[in-house]
Amino acid sequence: MIRLEKVSVEFEQKQHKKVTAVKDVSLHIKKGEIFGIVGMSGAGKSSLIRTINGLQKPTSGHVFVDGEDITNISGKQLRTVRKKIGMIFQHFNLISRKTVGQNIEYALKIQKYPKEHRKTRVKELLEIVGLTEKEHVYPANLSGGQKQRVGIARALATNPKVLLCDEATSALDVQTTDEILELLKKINKELHITIVFITHQLEIAKILFDRIAVMSEGRVIEENDTYNIFASPSCEVTRALTKDNIKLPSEMVKAAKGEILTVVYKGERSVEPVISNAIKRFNITINILHGKIEYIQQQPIGTLVVAIEGSEDERQKARQYIFENVEEIVPYRQIS
Repeated sequence: MIRLEKVSVEFEQKQHKKVTAVKDVSLHIKKGEIFGIVGMSGAGKSSLIRTINGLQKPTSGHVFVDGEDITNISGKQLRTVRKKIGMIFQHFNLISRKTVGQNIEYALKIQKYPKEHRKTRVKELLEIVGLTEKEHVYPANLSGGQKQRVGIARALATNPKVLLCDEATSALDVQTTDEILELLKKINKELHITIVFITHQLEIAKILFDRIAVMSEGRVIEENDTYNIFASPSCEVTRALTKDNIKLPSEMVKAAKGEILTVVYKGERSVEPVISNAIKRFNITINILHGKIEYIQQQPIGTLVVAIEGSEDERQKARQYIFENVEEIVPYRQIS
């Protein structure tokens, strides 16, 4: 559905100094998938996503949408392409003096949607986003989540094939974010729309994305399905973004006897009784200080922080046994 080939974006600042926001990025985004682009602020995510709908022209490289090279098109051609691409923004961008229905109808108007069908289409869109009773309400009387639902309805106005989401949930609280993510999953499944979502919030990635590209300093440094990005990151930046930085109370750390280790499980090993077996096999005591299993793409990743007490020889044997049966075992490091 979307293909980026060696895309770079440069901006000229004062004194003719050039800044490269996107550097030689190539991505292939499949039809019907939810694709995430993650990274810290300044990584180049927003500049990259804006090349997909022509809001930002690449300095070099090519952008293909639905098989069409849109890199250098403009005018009527670009307007036609943009009908295939909806966009959801972080701050909603609703017109305060227009009602919810009028905001959506305005999006239809500027896309030259047939006037005689606009009212019907507005009602259809309000039903999709669960706001049928809010048609005549003004934005000032809506919650943040409701405003974003209006933004989604507006983005869907012309039956796009692609939906671009630029930090679309970062202004929302946790519960509202979950509701918006569920709505986007529903839209993806029922309307078969390809979604490209950029965020720095890794919890969103776990819930929503099929595949992820990680950006740093304008480059895509890693790309994989969501589970493997979290379970087996290959780059240091990705590990820093996805690592479960567990912070135990200092009193607990001081009181723990023996050495403290962090144990990471993956896949089927997440439910195997490795710790119980180690206690049975070796003359040691293992105290579990922290533990959790979470599911990403219906596959488990488990993390335990344990204190192992016993002789050095027995602890070494236990460490080796655990190492052979889990994804990772490392000394626990307290995060300041």
